Amino acid sequence: MVPHLIGCDEFLDLKNYNRETTESARCPKAVQESIRILERKHDWSLICEQRVSCPIAKTFSFFSTARNLERLTPPFLRFRIRHINSEPLVAGAIIDYSLRLHHIPIRWRSQIEKWEPPYQFVDNQIRGPFKLWQHTHTFRADGNDTIITDTVQFNLYCRALEYTPILTWIHDDLRTIFEFREREIARVFENGFSRVETPRS
Repeated sequence: MVPHLIGCDEFLDLKNYNRETTESARCPKAVQESIRILERKHDWSLICEQRVSCPIAKTFSFFSTARNLERLTPPFLRFRIRHINSEPLVAGAIIDYSLRLHHIPIRWRSQIEKWEPPYQFVDNQIRGPFKLWQHTHTFRADGNDTIITDTVQFNLYCRALEYTPILTWIHDDLRTIFEFREREIARVFENGFSRVETPRS
């Protein structure tokens, strides 16, 4: 079944599209400029990079707990993890979660395709609103700091949306979500790692 978020019929009904949350969640220009969306031959890439004052091993351990994703996701998405078949995460782990975007309920399933602590992991959407969604999380040590890079390759089920204003709206939503994520990551690590959730043994 094709998910509804990026379906042609629903999104071409422009009068139902609610931009209020997106516009109200804008953040400082410095954060906005750290997030880039690039068009590729057959899809798009979202790239953002961030430095945190924390050693790479401890930084990775925060992201290796899937439930920390809830605190990095904007409240307006009503993001909830429904099931994880392996925690801490490992290659092959499946994560089921739900969210709402512009009042549309969405169910999403991801699988951890690659798991290389403390340097990288990759999750793929195997059921959800995008035709392609592959999120590569990369961690690079820089002294006692860590450089976190998120690279998301994504594509739409309905390619015709590329030629409508809806593509810009989708990009705006993704920027808003990742801008929030950057702010929350900064807040988490500024508050000290002792307050961060770590994987259960």
